[in-house]
Amino acid sequence: MQYILQTNHITKTIGEKTLVDSVDIHIKKGDIYGFLGPNGAGKTTVMKMMTNLWKPTGGTIEIFGETLTPESYEVLKRMGSMIEFPVFYDHLTGYESLKLHCDYMGYYNHGSIENALDMLGLTEASNKPVKNYSLGMKERLGIARAILSKPEFLILDEPTNGLDPAGIKQIRELFQMLRTEYGTTIMISSHILSEIESISDTVGIINHNKMMKEISIKEIEEMNLSYIELSTLNTTQASFVLSEKLKLDNFKIIEDGKIRIYDSSVSIQELSKSLALNNVAITGLGKKAETLEDYFLKTTGEVEENAKVG
Repeated sequence: MQYILQTNHITKTIGEKTLVDSVDIHIKKGDIYGFLGPNGAGKTTVMKMMTNLWKPTGGTIEIFGETLTPESYEVLKRMGSMIEFPVFYDHLTGYESLKLHCDYMGYYNHGSIENALDMLGLTEASNKPVKNYSLGMKERLGIARAILSKPEFLILDEPTNGLDPAGIKQIRELFQMLRTEYGTTIMISSHILSEIESISDTVGIINHNKMMKEISIKEIEEMNLSYIELSTLNTTQASFVLSEKLKLDNFKIIEDGKIRIYDSSVSIQELSKSLALNNVAITGLGKKAETLEDYFLKTTGEVEENAKVG
């Protein structure tokens, strides 16, 4: 099985509104797959279809080599998920909430509830009613519920919402452990690009309800697209110097008075000297490399809205 999950042109429409348009996704067994996109791009809709909460209007979904149908109960038992904000019965304790989930799933494994609570740092709060949990604690309880049965495939929609930096680090380490020790394949949607970059093997970028790109983090790193970033109070004059004095054409003016220079033929020393001779005030000048955030913004077209090519 090359892919633990793949979709074939899945589409979701409600009335005349298209929520997702012909999306193809490929997730390899054992990978951590980061699902990225602006708010309203269609991430949650895709995840709802993968977990049978919503039925696709068109296209198909294959999980574990089987086409997902409304009767795919055994397939769903091999999965864990948390879509949008986790919901619980407020009067039940954390422990009782997980026990209810075990009863619903028909999963009975001695010590599994205690183990899940411990992995999410909720042991001390296990006998408190969920109504007394903070937002971050409810988020962690939702993750505990999702991993409770040691699923082969885990789908998590914004799993670090409401968590502080220490909590986010704990969850990141948990995902790595699940992948390494249990062989769990994980799909995560998130708006925290630095977290996705640090943990994912592959990212899928969705925008305007369409899949823009699937690419491995390794491929992005191998592109190694470095540039010189110039910060100045006068981008117009600086652009004139770059194009007319230094004869450069591969640069881009971005927001906040910054210019990215992609031409490798020029050095920082040459730039500094030429700009100074032409009375361009420099507030910052240094070499940088593109990050996942840069790649994401470029792929979704967000950069172009505020950028101008020199």
